[in-house]
Amino acid sequence: MNLIPITLSSPTTQTRKAELLQKISAAPNDSLILASELCVSGYDFDGFFANQNQAMMSGAIGSFDAVMIENIQDALSTDKFLGFTHLSSQNPANGLANITILQNNKIEIYNEFILLNSENIVYSQKKSKLFTPNFEQDKFLAGESADIKAFDFLGLKVGVLICFEIRFSELWARLKGCDVVLVPAMWGGSRADDFKALCKALAIINNCYVVASSSLDLEFAGVFLPDAEFKKETKFEIEKIKDIKKKLGLI
Repeated sequence: MNLIPITLSSPTTQTRKAELLQKISAAPNDSLILASELCVSGYDFDGFFANQNQAMMSGAIGSFDAVMIENIQDALSTDKFLGFTHLSSQNPANGLANITILQNNKIEIYNEFILLNSENIVYSQKKSKLFTPNFEQDKFLAGESADIKAFDFLGLKVGVLICFEIRFSELWARLKGCDVVLVPAMWGGSRADDFKALCKALAIINNCYVVASSSLDLEFAGVFLPDAEFKKETKFEIEKIKDIKKKLGLI
């Protein structure tokens, strides 16, 4: 399987969506594509939902989200997968685009990772560690750290750490044994060295492939291999993981 991280550089929500669809179409089949955290909307939504009042915001995001996911699935195939995070106003009990208002008019919006192909959403995970310097706690509800765990994907063990979550070593431990860890991010440009160092260290410590994508501030995309080698994109090879573990006496 091809591991292909991508970044988006278009200036608006609509043009980033078009850019994402183009990059999906250009990727080869048998690929796992990773786009960055909130790659289409960003934080400010580019004023896209600016005319919605507080009570309508969740429904507007849900409707936009439903159309975007449909467009993405049209661009994918059964053996071409995309992982990315998006604004989710999904209420598990009532479905997408349900308007859900919590106490004090706080809208139920999550920063949610999804992995999907042309037919299904195969995995989802809500961001649990919100970055308070960017006031994420005022924008989103937090998911549960207990939901961060390896999941089965085409015979591989895969895990996800969303942006700030990569700073927490206890979450690395939860993903021990993964073959691939996906890190969609919107990392600050001034902390580029930190982000790259953490991704590389995670690959070394967990003996896995770390696929990272960050855009909208730090523009970075690449794959750290289990031996710490860096590539812009690569093919997954289980033998590389086995060879390293043998050399370390782990198997």
